[in-house]
Amino acid sequence: MNAAVFLRWLDMAKDDAITIDANDINAEAIANMWCFSPRDDELSAVSEEGLTELIEQLVDARRQWLLRHSGSPAMTFYCWHDAQARQLRFSLVSSSHGRLPFGCAVDTRHSHRSIAARTVATDWLNEAYFSSDAGNPSEDAAREWVCPVSQTLLP
Repeated sequence: MNAAVFLRWLDMAKDDAITIDANDINAEAIANMWCFSPRDDELSAVSEEGLTELIEQLVDARRQWLLRHSGSPAMTFYCWHDAQARQLRFSLVSSSHGRLPFGCAVDTRHSHRSIAARTVATDWLNEAYFSSDAGNPSEDAAREWVCPVSQTLLP
């Protein structure tokens, strides 16, 4: 991962404090969320491989933070592509919640690589993103939509 954009994003998020609130999943999710989207001048440096490596390094950085703070509970790192915002997003919640804080159905069987591929290929490097029906599902498709999410248990 040598793209300046990915290194900048990693530097911004890697040491950020993690909020732990086993009683409020939404407080955790919001406080621990990061959102990334490249500027137009950064698109040429964006790749699926680089984004996958960024996600894996973020997982490791979050794991290291939890290990340095003894007594931290098990947490779930999760990552998804927010198509409406055109962002890669990640957050953490206490694993004791037993779920992720989405208001829609989620499919957590996705790998970090598949989330990266979805983000890069279907959005960031897709010149037809706004002119394609792929970004604008029909009303029936939207009702049946399931959000692809990758997740990793930490530490």
